[in-house]
Amino acid sequence: MTELEQMEVRQEGDAFTVARNTNEASLEVTLDLGPHRKPRLDTSIAFFDHMLEMLGWWGDFNVDASFQVKTFRLMHVVTEDTGLAFGKAAAAVIRSRIPEGVESAGFARAMMDEASADCQISFEGRSFAAVERGGAAGLERVEDMLCVDLTAFFEGFCQGSRSTVHLDMERGRDPHHAWEAGFRAFARALRASFQANPWRAGMTAGVKGTLD
Repeated sequence: MTELEQMEVRQEGDAFTVARNTNEASLEVTLDLGPHRKPRLDTSIAFFDHMLEMLGWWGDFNVDASFQVKTFRLMHVVTEDTGLAFGKAAAAVIRSRIPEGVESAGFARAMMDEASADCQISFEGRSFAAVERGGAAGLERVEDMLCVDLTAFFEGFCQGSRSTVHLDMERGRDPHHAWEAGFRAFARALRASFQANPWRAGMTAGVKGTLD
């Protein structure tokens, strides 16, 4: 950790919070596995806040995210940095559950109206994001943001969590529907990876036995 970048992870009960501070911005993201409550979201991008809202709704956990710009309001910085912090929090959940056994990997398929998507995720210390933008997800914009900046969220997540994510958005005529189907699938896959599995006590998804 350098003077230019500071990242802190703290746990309070079932809530895992990551605070990140750089020359560009300061942010805080919480992944809370406790009882359902209203999310607290303020990243400055309306559609991105909506996608984070859907992430919690479909993943059965609470998501909070706040982002404060210090220099320039660059959308890819907002989404990638939020992804980094959320990924760090997700990895902390996995680490906390390894002693008693946790799946550490998951797959899900989801849809919204005419759009559908599937997602695979594995926490095994390998950072890779494969986001296939089919249908309307391949357009340049969705609501108030660029679609490439949504891809940056998943790239940041994989960096922060040291996980591999394959997200395939197969079809959809409406970009809002296409991306929401993608976030729904990602949320369900993430939820599956958090599930208890006593047989895997002390083990990770990868045979090397570490998330680092």
